Order: sequence, then C-alpha cells, then structure tokens
Amino acid sequence: MNKLILPFLFALSLVSCTPKSNFLIERELLQMLDEKDYFRIEIFLEEKRSELSKDIVLYVEAHLQNAFNRTEQSLQTIDALLSHYDKSLNDTLLLNVYQLKYDNLLKRSIYREAVEALEIAMNRYGYVLDSVALANMREAYNTVEPLKELPPQKIYLTDDVTIPVSRNQFSHVIMRVSGNGQSEDFVFDTGAMFSTISESCAVRLGIRILQSAVNVGTSINSKVQSKIGVADKLQIGELLLENVAFLVLPDEMLTFPQVNYAIHGIIGFPIMYQMKEISIQQDEILTVSVRPKKRDLRNLFLDGLSPIVQFEVEGDTVLFKMDTGANTSDFSEKYFSTHKDIILAKGTPRIAKRGGGGGIIGQEVYDLENVRLKIGGQEFTIPTITVLPDKFSFFENYDGNLGQDVLMYFNKFILNFEDMYLAFEN
Repeated sequence: MNKLILPFLFALSLVSCTPKSNFLIERELLQMLDEKDYFRIEIFLEEKRSELSKDIVLYVEAHLQNAFNRTEQSLQTIDALLSHYDKSLNDTLLLNVYQLKYDNLLKRSIYREAVEALEIAMNRYGYVLDSVALANMREAYNTVEPLKELPPQKIYLTDDVTIPVSRNQFSHVIMRVSGNGQSEDFVFDTGAMFSTISESCAVRLGIRILQSAVNVGTSINSKVQSKIGVADKLQIGELLLENVAFLVLPDEMLTFPQVNYAIHGIIGFPIMYQMKEISIQQDEILTVSVRPKKRDLRNLFLDGLSPIVQFEVEGDTVLFKMDTGANTSDFSEKYFSTHKDIILAKGTPRIAKRGGGGGIIGQEVYDLENVRLKIGGQEFTIPTITVLPDKFSFFENYDGNLGQDVLMYFNKFILNFEDMYLAFEN
C-alpha cells in the first residue's frame, strides 16, 4: 500500500498563525515535519515550545507520537486538537490531521474508524491536493475499505517464541507459514507495508477474498492490480494469528524467471509490528520476545508502515528505510544529490538490475567501497554500498535502504517496536 505523502504548503495563507505563535519558527517546524526528520523535530519543539501557539504544539506532538509508535497518545492528542482548535487550523493542516488519525487507526487495525477518517480527509479536504496525491489517497481508501468489517488483527504471545528461519539465494529471511492444513515458505520483509500472498498460495492457505481490482504500488514505481484477502487463522511457528489481511497478487507478479525464483508470500510490517521485539541470529533463529528488553537507545521511527533508522555514514547523520527483504543496502537519489561530487569521484558506475513485486528493471548505479557506518553504538565498515541516482517514490525523504548486508554484519540484530530501536549483538 502506498504511504500517502502530503507536502506541507508554507505560504502565509495556508499556515495557521495565531498572535501567540512565531510565524518563522512555525514555518521552520512545519518544513521539518515535511522532511520527516522526527529526531530533530523533537529537539526543536522543546527548544521553541514557548514561542508556538497551542494548536501547532498539539499538531506537532500528534505527529511525533505517531512516529515513535505511541499511537494511542497520538489519537488522544488529535481528539484534543480537533475538539478545541479545529477552527485555528487551515484545511491543509486539517487534511494532515485526519490522515494521521487514519494512520494511527490502521496500525491498530481498527479498520472501520480508519476508513471513516480517510473519508473525511478525502471528502472535506481533498480539494487542496493535486490529482496525483488525491489518486494515491483514493488508492489507499480502496485498499482498506474492504477490511472495515474485519476485527482487529490479533497475535497470541504469552511467552518468548523461537521460530526456525532459513535463507534463500538472495539472503531473504524465510519462515514457514501454515493455514488451512497447508504450509508454505514466506519472505520476512520489513520493507513490505502490507503482507502479501500469491493467488495460488492464497487458495492453498484458505485466504478469503474480500475484494478484487485494487491498484498497489511496487518497489520499481509501477502499479499492479491486486485483491484484498484475509486469513481467519494463521500459524507462524508457535505463534497463532487471527484476522490477518493480505494483498493477493497474481502469481506472475511474484515470479522472476530471470533468476528462477518465485515468492509465495510476504510477512509484512503489520504482522511484525505486533510482535513488539524481534531478534534474528546468524544461525537462522528468529525470536519474538514477550517482554522487550530496555536499552539506552532510540534510533527508530515509523513513517506510516515503514520503519526508519537513524545512524551515521562517514560521520554524517542519515535516515534509512529498514528493509529485511533487500539483500543489499542502497543509497538513494537524495543522498546522491547531497554527495554527488564525492560519489562521481569515488564511485564505480555500472548497470544493475533491480526487482520486487512487479518485475525487474535495469538502471545505472554507482558502487562506493569501504563505507564506514555507526548504528546503535556499533561501528563497522561495509565493503560496498550501491548508490541509486534515480528517484524512487519509496525512497522519498530518505537517504537509503538498509538491507541484509548491514543487518547481518553482526551475529544478531534486534528490532524493537516498543522502545523504537535497532540494535546489534555479537
């Protein structure tokens, strides 16, 4: 499902500015929100709080709470904002408030209320969008609307669970998923904003089809037609899940004859999000912890249904999408634009093939060698990271994609959605 990305408009006529709010500070803060650098926003808000109006403070706090996975708090803040300050916000900001409410509810799989929030965003405030953004919003609505009668997804976890996993030829984490008396191998993919299954596998695992002909975006900027389905019960190792929503794609969209490979299904963000803390070891063991470990670390936030990691590259602070479905890490067009002279001087150009749900394409890239990283207090060097100079929508706002080459550099990585961190252990 595409994440709706709505640019903030900074003209004076479109930004709320009460007499108690410093317009220049407010504009800078909203621009930072547009860039989604929530760690900087958090610090900036605390420094400038006294110079901002209450409505803007609540507006920004609701976004921060959403980004750092405090969805219930974010919903409460949104309720306070709409109850007391709805007349202070212009329609562009109100559009974003309802979109944020939708995102909170979607994460909690409260589908009916999520659909209602998105309807308000489209019907009352959609006129402020351009045609592309409005079409993306309708696409999101068409994907979630069939789920509005579905109870929230539920995962039964009473003790730590250990799940055997394996690796395919692309270093993807593979786990066995069972349903309807059948089992199949699925890819475990933090880069998948929606769990996905092929049509033939959906039949085998007893997936109920709720609606067909939904357009979804892919990792290569194309659109494919999917169906929406639900697994009433699903088993992953000893984990029992109920009411699991899936995008159901034609088999050919998940088949890659060029490399003799087919994907049967993908365990995406909505499932792993409910696991709270996941650790994956080099010896192919995945552990789901019922009591996540507290650490003096927070380097993770959520952009909709995508986990974003903050770390350092050659001393510069960057934001990368975390993608266990990618066997290698990549720098984005944003990073290329910022470091173009260095990349052209030191990088090695080549033509690379890139694929995902939707097919494979070729593009010119640059390889950088011996790249120094610092993540979660761990410093290390990756032999090669590729730079993608072309713009991809799924990279927007971010410096790159964090794949298996980095994630499996150490013996174990821990992904914690409760305290919001990515950590490594030897």
